[in-house]
Amino acid sequence: MSHLPPYLPPASPWVLDVNRSPPVYTRAMLGSELASQRTSMVLGGVGDICLGLNLTSSLKVEDMIDRTRRAVDKLRFVSPLIACTIEGDIRSLRWVYTQSADRKAWLDLAFAVEDRGESLESSDFANTVVLSKLPYTDGKGAVTHVRVFLLTTSKVRTDNTREYGLFFHCPHSMMDAAPALYALNSMLEWMTGKGLDVTIMPSIEWKNLPVDPITATGGPIKEWETSAGRQFLQELQQQRNETTNYITLARPSRPVDMTEKPLHYVLTLSESETAAIVAQTKKLGLSIMALYQAANALAQLKMNPIRPGDDVDFALELIPTSLHRFLKPPVNPKTHLVSALTPLSMRFPMARHLKEPTERERLISTAREIHERLKNLMANPCLPQFGVVHAALPPPRDGGRMQNPWRCGVDSLGVLEAFVKTDHGAIKVDSMTAGNRKGPYTTLHVWTIHKKLTFDIQGAAAWGEKTLRTIVGETARIGSLILEDRSAKL
Repeated sequence: MSHLPPYLPPASPWVLDVNRSPPVYTRAMLGSELASQRTSMVLGGVGDICLGLNLTSSLKVEDMIDRTRRAVDKLRFVSPLIACTIEGDIRSLRWVYTQSADRKAWLDLAFAVEDRGESLESSDFANTVVLSKLPYTDGKGAVTHVRVFLLTTSKVRTDNTREYGLFFHCPHSMMDAAPALYALNSMLEWMTGKGLDVTIMPSIEWKNLPVDPITATGGPIKEWETSAGRQFLQELQQQRNETTNYITLARPSRPVDMTEKPLHYVLTLSESETAAIVAQTKKLGLSIMALYQAANALAQLKMNPIRPGDDVDFALELIPTSLHRFLKPPVNPKTHLVSALTPLSMRFPMARHLKEPTERERLISTAREIHERLKNLMANPCLPQFGVVHAALPPPRDGGRMQNPWRCGVDSLGVLEAFVKTDHGAIKVDSMTAGNRKGPYTTLHVWTIHKKLTFDIQGAAAWGEKTLRTIVGETARIGSLILEDRSAKL
């Protein structure tokens, strides 16, 4: 009989608590669910997300409102975690689902319509809504940690269409990019008369609550009994004990104030340039993730150079990667609406990469090391449950504050069409907008939609618009050096 190591917590099934009135279903948060909610609680809502799609449709506003409201009701049945509340403290947090809750009262609170006037301006919307702290309440007992917004506009174009937006505002513990995009796609399918046939039956809704991340990834991974799991933890601890300087932006000149509206900047490359970059990246045996992690690191070094003779490390601190590729049947990735991430960390000296004679060679050399390290991390059989182990470790005395709070993190979301169809007949998807309630760090999201690379950065107002524009512009410029005719000697 095998014995799993003590640092892997047990799976956490949903349990009916009949001692409460009314009875509720509960289970413990694990993995990124726990880590995200803990961070949000300790740091005043940091990480809470506002993510959505910018749409075009000829449907009338009243029709869109009705279709969206009915889609939210269906989403609750298929993915009822959105109706859960959250209880506990940072050491022990639980999902709580009340089956007999007033469904209409919840829906009235969980669905909202916002008229944006003539122009959608969804970045401004996302920057504004993340200032609101979760959850939402109606003062009469209804509570929701998720609100679905339908954004409407008044201007009708010459082709008889207008802009709309479909957005989630919720804790990161409830959803991240992949599950949110799958959910948005399901809603669009229902709104256009397609997709999964759903008959809402409140009495059995609880059966659709998402299983915990250990169960979702196939049960306890046997390799935790070997050195593979311990290696993960040892490497993470070694990285956190390093004293060498790491690549980061300079601290902003004024304190970060989370009550200020954050800043947002988006840069989109052309279809032809995107195709060329993707082709050259594949030719060199690299990934877009590795390319732009390297480009961003070199951009930060240019903006915040080290002193001559000093050493500096490249450091990724718990960068999340989606668990959806690791989910096992009967879990359906398209309806598994809950945070499903596992963290990746790496740290290595930049000295040999910075000795390369050209900026392009420094880019490729750094990207190669990142790519190889990512491959090794992804090959570790314990990776799908590393996030569960990491989140189960005792919370640090600082409450989980980041080792490198001034860094600009890069998150590659891949090709959005893998999650969302862009043509739903009566509704077309134009683009995506992503936002978070921000602490001191900045986040650069990179994705492709309509065959165009998009760089979407959000940061606290203290950084200033110039800093955000510069880091995006330099990251894109340096990444484009992979194209041979763009290389230049310095």
